[in-house]
Amino acid sequence: MTERELTGRMYELLSPEVNRERGRLYLELFDKHVLRLNMSAAELDSARVYGEYPTEFVKRKASLRIDLVIITSRRFIPIEVKKGDDYGEQDNQCYDYWREANEYHKQYALSEPPVLYYLTPQGDSPSRESAGDFGFPDMSNFIRSDKIDAVAFCSEGFYWIADCEDNPPKNISQKNNLERLYNEIDKMIERTDSQREVENIMHKFFTALDKYFDESFCRKHHLKRGGNRRMEIGDCYTYKRYIDRFFGTAFSWPSICLQCTDAAGNAIIIDDNKELWFRVGCYNGEYSYLGESTAFCAGFMIFSNEIKEGLYKEEIKRLLGGRNILPQKIVAEYDEKFNGLVGRTDLHDAHNNTIDFYDVDKTLRQFRTQEDIARAVEHIMIEIEKLLRRFIYG
Repeated sequence: MTERELTGRMYELLSPEVNRERGRLYLELFDKHVLRLNMSAAELDSARVYGEYPTEFVKRKASLRIDLVIITSRRFIPIEVKKGDDYGEQDNQCYDYWREANEYHKQYALSEPPVLYYLTPQGDSPSRESAGDFGFPDMSNFIRSDKIDAVAFCSEGFYWIADCEDNPPKNISQKNNLERLYNEIDKMIERTDSQREVENIMHKFFTALDKYFDESFCRKHHLKRGGNRRMEIGDCYTYKRYIDRFFGTAFSWPSICLQCTDAAGNAIIIDDNKELWFRVGCYNGEYSYLGESTAFCAGFMIFSNEIKEGLYKEEIKRLLGGRNILPQKIVAEYDEKFNGLVGRTDLHDAHNNTIDFYDVDKTLRQFRTQEDIARAVEHIMIEIEKLLRRFIYG
């Protein structure tokens, strides 16, 4: 199936006008898994889907056409779909697609800020040349996710099509289209059997760990759980999506993130639009230019609501220095190789061995049973509490 055919089949399934039987449902499921915008029923009812949408406000010598566009009463949502390894984009292509959305929002006074969704097999980001001004000047491989959201067929896309498959249409043509698209997306999930085993272990591991961060624990340790809408604290770096792209080619940091609070339960705000978060998770080593470890770890980070990203630069010391928010010793020890984590602490299993899920053979030896996972999680929580006591008591 060519990239154009892939996009065409997605359009035919998602459009309520073309797929009258299931289009509205499939669009709702697409929002649930891929867009993560929590659209209301009224907004979904207002939605129209377009394939190969010609840009109106941004013009070039060669015509610009966006693969998929969803327009609702509140948003213009452009979606760029990629299938192969060589994406072959023009300079500023994704940037111009976002500009088209932004101009549409201005023209029709839409209420929500525009985001371009970049949908690829593994969740890769567009090139800096394509992303234009949305690349970070000091981090060559990262693109601002408040402007361009890198989503993956192997995670978000597969959950969407699997839910669609559980609700097949009676129309034979649409049913066959659904089957072909499901099979095409399923083929994009390139994992060895051993990697699939590790993914299964990771899901069990994170799920068991997540249960410890209940309301009582959070209150005791000055933490707060956040929402799960797009780019909220429960969505950023979430393990539920990033485990499924952990062994792919894109950056992946499956994590549990929590807001840090003061004794009264108020979120700690730093320098206006920045918050202090506590994060527990791991990293798959992609986009590594600082040589940071892939070991499972915990630490504190500063999250910027302005750009919807964690901060990584030396600026962290300036923002936290002398503020009496974290122990100054761990602030002073921060280095960029810690990938934004202040007080970064490697976590260990019940035998005091480090945990590195990217090391497949080690992980399969380390976690043979559910009991191995449970005992490791218990030990990890002891280490986490030690770190959190430093946060509370200095």
